[in-house]
Amino acid sequence: MFRLSYISLLFLLLLWMRLPVQAQDPMGLYYMETIPQSFMINPAMQPRANGFFALPSVNQNFKSDVAFKNIFQENSPEWVSPLSSKYDFDKLKRATGKALNFNESVDVGILGLGFRTGKDYLSLTFSVKSVMQSGLPYDLIRIADDGFPSGSSYDFSSLRMRGYSYQELSFGYSREWTDRLTVGMKFKPLFGIMGGTTDISTFKLETSRQEWVVRVDGSVSASAPLEVTEAEEAGDFPESIDGKDMEDDDWSDYLSSFKNSGLAFDFGAVYEFSDRLTFSAALVNLGYIKWKEDLNTLSFSGSYSFTGLDVDGADEDLDKAFEDLGDSLKTIINYQTGHDKFSTGLTPEFYIGARYQVSPTFTLGVLSRSMFQKYNFRQDFNFSANVQPYSFLAFNLNYSLRPGGGNGLGTGFSMLLGPLQLYMLADYIPTRYSTVYMDEDEFTMFPNARNVSVKMGLNLIFGRHGYRDRPMLGQL
Repeated sequence: MFRLSYISLLFLLLLWMRLPVQAQDPMGLYYMETIPQSFMINPAMQPRANGFFALPSVNQNFKSDVAFKNIFQENSPEWVSPLSSKYDFDKLKRATGKALNFNESVDVGILGLGFRTGKDYLSLTFSVKSVMQSGLPYDLIRIADDGFPSGSSYDFSSLRMRGYSYQELSFGYSREWTDRLTVGMKFKPLFGIMGGTTDISTFKLETSRQEWVVRVDGSVSASAPLEVTEAEEAGDFPESIDGKDMEDDDWSDYLSSFKNSGLAFDFGAVYEFSDRLTFSAALVNLGYIKWKEDLNTLSFSGSYSFTGLDVDGADEDLDKAFEDLGDSLKTIINYQTGHDKFSTGLTPEFYIGARYQVSPTFTLGVLSRSMFQKYNFRQDFNFSANVQPYSFLAFNLNYSLRPGGGNGLGTGFSMLLGPLQLYMLADYIPTRYSTVYMDEDEFTMFPNARNVSVKMGLNLIFGRHGYRDRPMLGQL
């Protein structure tokens, strides 16, 4: 078995460690109607409060296809890395698909407000969001196990990176259409700050003893303060790619720009099947951002063959293979620089749920969340219990399931101190930890964690009881 070169392993670990996009709210928030932000997941959800003023909030989320225990494996009494001859790559393969996907997002709510008027509920919020999504082809990791034997084919086309930050205005409207049905939508103008994306349609390598053949076709686009110095000869890789020298005032103007515009929509519905049982669904983040400022595009295409190697031996052979492959991509492939406009789509999510009201203060809920992303369809299921023992205090306890692993507990609470509401929620809280011994180092790690989602913030609540003209369940 081959051992992965130190440079390749470092690349792998850096991608994994950057875990700690569309920002996903904790699923426990969905049925906590005492927290007005529940309408951010389903725009048809009408908060219990007759009115609210949202103060700053923070939502941090990361999601990965693999956990620590998948990249590093326990081999008592130590944990081993892909550098070890004891590493079992079959276990890693079972935990991945065509690509290992990593998603990180941060959502900072700046201000917001909402109020009820008859059967309608109106809201307006402003937030700043940052998203990072990356995909690592399994064939790239497979090299650590197989090397580059003759007669092999590698497909790296799923290699991708997409990151963007933007400002979002959200106008929400929810209406009780009938006594049973409530519908809602959100209209969200978007304003991009910085963004970048890869678009690789072909990146393949075929090996034989006679020759290796590399075929590539794709592009990298960015809207960011960059200086690109083109090569002297057309078709060569750029001489340099550096950041612009900018003063504080330049950064202020840059970060407050509204030139990279976009648009998104959310749709939702809530149906009261009976006095106790309620069904709901939402389709959110249907939108895009068009990037028009500080544009730089690097496109590449071509096919190149060079003398083949049958790499099945020492590390230096594998390092030489990587070096030859890198040289061919940089010096032989045809590159074109430009300043083309591009767009990035948001990550659509679909929610469907059911809630059962056991008593006026206790409800049970089940929720399904589907995320649609290139090379990455992900499904989550959540089961929750919600308790409000007093009008100023509410709790949530939930458990989330991810097919393929990564299950976890979640919880949340909201507390009113007069009109001031404090809330905090978290999904996929790690419940198991291990002491890891590796290369004579010792540290504590959560081996099963793949997701973490945390949200906290403050609101001013007005008319916290809401629904004053409706009888409570216990009075029916």
